[in-house]
Amino acid sequence: MDLVITQELARAESQQDAASLKKAYELIKSANLGKSEFDPSESFSPDLFVLCAEQALKMGQPEVSEDCIQMYFKVKAPITQFLGRAHLCRAQMCAPKSAENLEEFENCVTQYMKAINFAKGEPRYYFLVYNASVLYWQMVRPFLEPGYRHHLIPSLSQIVNVLSQTEEEDKEWHAELMLELLECYLQAGRKEEAARFCSTAAPFIKSHVPQKYRQMFSVMVRHELMDKLQLKEEKKNSISLSVTFYINMLKAKAEQNDLPGDVSVILRKAYRHLSRYNHQRFPSIREEKMLLLFELARFSLTLKCMEISSDCLSDLKKMESKVSGFMTLLPGELTVHLDKRQRREKQFTRPWPPGLRSVVGTLPSFLPVFCTTAVRWCLQFYTCPFLFTFIVAAGPQHHSCF
Repeated sequence: MDLVITQELARAESQQDAASLKKAYELIKSANLGKSEFDPSESFSPDLFVLCAEQALKMGQPEVSEDCIQMYFKVKAPITQFLGRAHLCRAQMCAPKSAENLEEFENCVTQYMKAINFAKGEPRYYFLVYNASVLYWQMVRPFLEPGYRHHLIPSLSQIVNVLSQTEEEDKEWHAELMLELLECYLQAGRKEEAARFCSTAAPFIKSHVPQKYRQMFSVMVRHELMDKLQLKEEKKNSISLSVTFYINMLKAKAEQNDLPGDVSVILRKAYRHLSRYNHQRFPSIREEKMLLLFELARFSLTLKCMEISSDCLSDLKKMESKVSGFMTLLPGELTVHLDKRQRREKQFTRPWPPGLRSVVGTLPSFLPVFCTTAVRWCLQFYTCPFLFTFIVAAGPQHHSCF
């Protein structure tokens, strides 16, 4: 019987065949009730309850999934990975539709934490911790709006800690969740906790995911989460960190209405630092330099330092001429790339053993996102003659994208 049900589930998955799923479900129900047309002496694995529930969720049949999970928990199934997977199914079934559904959110989080706490004690189940963190992050998207992030702190901090305990191999994903947790602390006004968290998160990101360290550094500077002397020491041997320091130090001052009188001098100093960033000798730093030039141009314009902003955009234009396809992005792709939450969404990269499914997600490339965002932002200021010239030179076909 197990073989027949497994075949039907495999057909349901490969062909998205609702009839095969229905047949597998009916066979499972019959076997559970002891009314199977097959030999009663044949074995029936409780794992099939969970496999059917997972496939039903994938095919948009939550009622089938719910029934299968209820049957699974009623039988005395052996403790295997399927216990954790059953909790993940339950979590997905009770996911809140909006940030107002706090009770559903708590119930959902409870199921995710049950799966994580079950899996963290056994190395062979560590993949469940990772998959739970991915599903959890997809679930909390409604809570990423201002005013709701504080609800994530208890659960997200636990998940980040468990990923540390299990020495998660996907360091970039771990770092991404660390940065999101830091943002939660800051939006909740819990600055002391944010500073304490930085003491462990910053070294981790710097060591394992150096490409994200500038983002971490900018947050620490802007919110004064690290000692000033230490921050200045950090930037000494890095052009990108030096420019980031100047920009975010001034942003912090601006938010406190305490801008120094020599703002233009500081911005010019940052620009000179960028001028020494030799992207021709080291092509790998081209993208970072372009992003920093754009950041500096935007912030300089905000502070009405037009000359520095123009110099930055002029440098960008020169770099653009040497990058094939710099200003090219299809309108259909634009919608996906500009949605911050979609850019952060991650898909499974590890199959459920024994490998019944594996959906591999790819993150969008940096360059088209940056270039399109740059043009979109510049359009707000088209009354500035220099910026208008810059945008027109890029090509009028891009304006229709917005």
